[in-house]
Amino acid sequence: MRRILLLGMCILCACSTEPGWYPLPMQRVFDPNAEPKVVGAIISMDSPHVDNYIVRGVITREPGSSWRWANPKAELRFALSGTQGVKFTADFVIADETFKITGPVVMTFTVDGKPIGSARYDKPGEKHFETAVPAALLKEDEPMMVAAEVDKFYQSPQDGAQLGFLLIRMGFTQ
Repeated sequence: MRRILLLGMCILCACSTEPGWYPLPMQRVFDPNAEPKVVGAIISMDSPHVDNYIVRGVITREPGSSWRWANPKAELRFALSGTQGVKFTADFVIADETFKITGPVVMTFTVDGKPIGSARYDKPGEKHFETAVPAALLKEDEPMMVAAEVDKFYQSPQDGAQLGFLLIRMGFTQ
């Protein structure tokens, strides 16, 4: 009796109507220019969109802070709508406490691994770096990797954290 009941259930479950047929939905071609830009030309560390720009080397910020600690090398990505007459700019701080350990430091800036400028800083404090960038080094409407790197840094004896500088703002202006 059990076998008959089991066989009957299997037959009932296996029998079903065939699904109906529906036409394919209208197909559309993707237009990459219609997508909103994820990154732009410049970013401040207090922007709610800053995490879209950070690639590596920037430590999570404290709530309400206008800066973020950077490792010895910080990398961010940017996209430009034009490449003529572009200047690179960076605002950062060489902290008093790290400067006591490192002494004078050299900051070097690169775009996609190609150097665009460097400067030596003999005193701690807030710094501004700006330089014209040759159009041949830039890309239009494509992400570019920009790195800021300090030659000497502070390493915490407690947890080994490497602190280079405090990043406030970085990017391109015209």
